[in-house]
Amino acid sequence: MQKLPKFRLSFRWSFGVIVALIILAIYILDGSSSTSMSTATPVAPTTANLPESSITVMSPDSELVDQEIKHLVERQANAWETADSDKIVADFADDSLFIVPGSTFRGKPEIKKAAADYFAEFTETQVTLKRLIISGNEGAVEWNWQDKNRKTGEKSQAEDAIVFELEDGKIKYWREYIDTQPQGN
Repeated sequence: MQKLPKFRLSFRWSFGVIVALIILAIYILDGSSSTSMSTATPVAPTTANLPESSITVMSPDSELVDQEIKHLVERQANAWETADSDKIVADFADDSLFIVPGSTFRGKPEIKKAAADYFAEFTETQVTLKRLIISGNEGAVEWNWQDKNRKTGEKSQAEDAIVFELEDGKIKYWREYIDTQPQGN
């Protein structure tokens, strides 16, 4: 089995359980919203490079804001695919928190270094957005991740669930739950 850097340690829970918990947490935390989960409005993806995506907007009355958040998530996926750490940190607040299994990065300099360390070890990163759930300034992302180890040439894939919070249009909190043994869902 490929030795993964500390940045990409496996999360042992079932990916489906994690996603369900994230959706439940967003629903519970958004007690002020009059929109229930059963009435979430699906929005068809408009970006050609996201073929199997589904976007769920929890607050359809603020579609402009939701589209801005959708574009922010798409920019993040693209920045990782193009190995552009400047674009990654451009969407983060100065005092942001970025958490992956086994590591916590505080502020733009630490996040940029973590991205640079990742890019030094991996190449050919591909991110496929599967689902985006937005509720006010919070959201959850489900995406598939593939890459190739520069040294060994070994390819790997993971399913990734992310919970994020925005402040003034910037990412204040970004937490990833990564399953390196995807079930093909």
